[in-house]
Amino acid sequence: MRRKSILVLAIMVLTLFFTQTALADFPSFPICIATGGQYDPDIYGDIVVWADRRTGTNDIYGYDLSVNQEFAVCTNSSWQEHVAISDDIVVWSDNRNGMDIYGYNLSTQTEFPICTASDSQDFPAIYNNIVVWSDHRSLGVNIYGYNLSTSQEFSICMNSSAGTPAIYGDIVVWEDSRLGNSDIYGYNLSTQTEFPICTASGNQYRSAIYGDIVVWTDNRNDQGDIYGYDLSTSQEFAICTEIGDQGAPDVYGDLIIWGDRRNGLDDIYGYDLVTQTEFVICTDSDNAMYNPVFYDKTVVWENSDISGEYDIYGSTIPEPATLLLLGLGAVILRRSR
Repeated sequence: MRRKSILVLAIMVLTLFFTQTALADFPSFPICIATGGQYDPDIYGDIVVWADRRTGTNDIYGYDLSVNQEFAVCTNSSWQEHVAISDDIVVWSDNRNGMDIYGYNLSTQTEFPICTASDSQDFPAIYNNIVVWSDHRSLGVNIYGYNLSTSQEFSICMNSSAGTPAIYGDIVVWEDSRLGNSDIYGYNLSTQTEFPICTASGNQYRSAIYGDIVVWTDNRNDQGDIYGYDLSTSQEFAICTEIGDQGAPDVYGDLIIWGDRRNGLDDIYGYDLVTQTEFVICTDSDNAMYNPVFYDKTVVWENSDISGEYDIYGSTIPEPATLLLLGLGAVILRRSR
């Protein structure tokens, strides 16, 4: 009995401590606060990349977190946007000759075209040596890919209603309106087979993938929620259906993050799939945060202050044990209100 009382007391003390910090932000840090505005970040390893308007047009810049060093990736006088990175390769949409897909090798510091077909190509994504993108060369919007190792281009989806792909391993996912509203579809590059992931009512869009987990923004409940799908079990699951809109999710390992408006402004929240607990990453009454992405434990996002100018900020997610305690504290705090 005494042992049980001690255990209960210990839990109460821990709960009291963590409920005081459960809704507090993780420490954040600026990555780029140059004039003109920075947006649309991506991250791989220690390298953060983004679109940058400091010169009056859109360029691509990067930052090495390991040495705290900023560098230019592409400052061509045309317009560059929709940047993505994997390993040493940065890719983006580039309108120097019409909207095309270009790449840059960070190791060799060389730029190269990936696709300069007719009409426009945009929203590239990359995993290892495979680049995928939305392509307008034919009627509607289709999904194409390119193998950097073999210099071979290939089609993925040609139903004229597909766009904004994401890729991990052999799986490409995208939003698809072939049924009248926006759904989530996938394609296995190894087996060359397409499959639906979510065709629920409302619109599903802004998908991301890591391992067997696909996540997306979902409007089936007449607001933005976050849903997921486990490719290994063919099971769909809700991640966040709180009041307000949630959107722009990203996933890495067992963690999912997204932009969240439950408090009025755009904040950043996260969810641990293993412990099934939600946690707060960053909330700020004076700033709005958009388009969060992350790699390992580093989260980066667009940060807009009261002046309306966008910068790039980052934060570090604590270890799983700390996340569990913070998540439990947040649950207890919500239930006590």
